[in-house]
Amino acid sequence: MEVKLFWQENCPNCSAAKSVVADAVNGSGVEIKEYDVNDVNGMSEAAFHAVMSTPTTIVVDSDDSEIISWRAQVPKKEELMNAIDS
Repeated sequence: MEVKLFWQENCPNCSAAKSVVADAVNGSGVEIKEYDVNDVNGMSEAAFHAVMSTPTTIVVDSDDSEIISWRAQVPKKEELMNAIDS
């Protein structure tokens, strides 16, 4: 399982999303991967997951299949922690 966070520099809510994701995942052993959607690798990963806006947070399983996502919003810490613990 890992958490993928899609962001961009001029996004007003991306820094809050980064903070929530870091707090929720801290100590869980789950890896966080951040993708700048204005970077070639970020664009590619965003296209794979059909990310259309930022911030987007996606929890994926070991097969890279989506478990849950928050698109164009900052996830609530408790919701993200529950998704990781499931």
